[in-house]
Amino acid sequence: MIRRMAFVLAGTLAMLAGCAAHWDVDSFEAPESNVAAHRTFYWKGGEFGSPGALNPNMVASATTAVRNAVTAELTRKGYAEVSTATGADMLVSFQVAGSQRFVVSDERRIGAPSATTVLSPSAVQPPPASTVPREMRVRDGSVIVFIEDGASGRLIWRGTVTAETRSGSTEQAVRLIAQMAHEIAKEVPARAGAPK
Repeated sequence: MIRRMAFVLAGTLAMLAGCAAHWDVDSFEAPESNVAAHRTFYWKGGEFGSPGALNPNMVASATTAVRNAVTAELTRKGYAEVSTATGADMLVSFQVAGSQRFVVSDERRIGAPSATTVLSPSAVQPPPASTVPREMRVRDGSVIVFIEDGASGRLIWRGTVTAETRSGSTEQAVRLIAQMAHEIAKEVPARAGAPK
């Protein structure tokens, strides 16, 4: 019985670990751009914007993760990556922007007086220290993928995902950014005539 429960628990944890969040992608394709008619792309790289200082290791890890996520998806869709911008049909880049704000935590406070005590005129007491509202840092982040026409340099496709995170390590942040970039790349039209 215990062994069977252990297998069920392990299976459930594996299933939960494999589940990724899904975000709505805000995408735009320029009229008459016909992204699907393009064949090759060049990875230009990207940039990070934040009101505070960014950890260089996190930026380097996230840049690699975004590149891997986007180029893998574009390759799967039938586009070929080239090593130089000269002659590439598309130029692909990204931008990660973030901000932070503070909100009052919605966690239940420990030691706070009950409503009947607070509302009773004879029992008005100063609130205990634990009733002071706790603030929580909330991060809002956006990942944007740009595709420009290689010949004209004009934007032909753009996809954006914005998410809110309340906590997390550097590794979780990098993983989240990569997942967002992958969701965006999934929305790029597949190359015309590419094998499914």
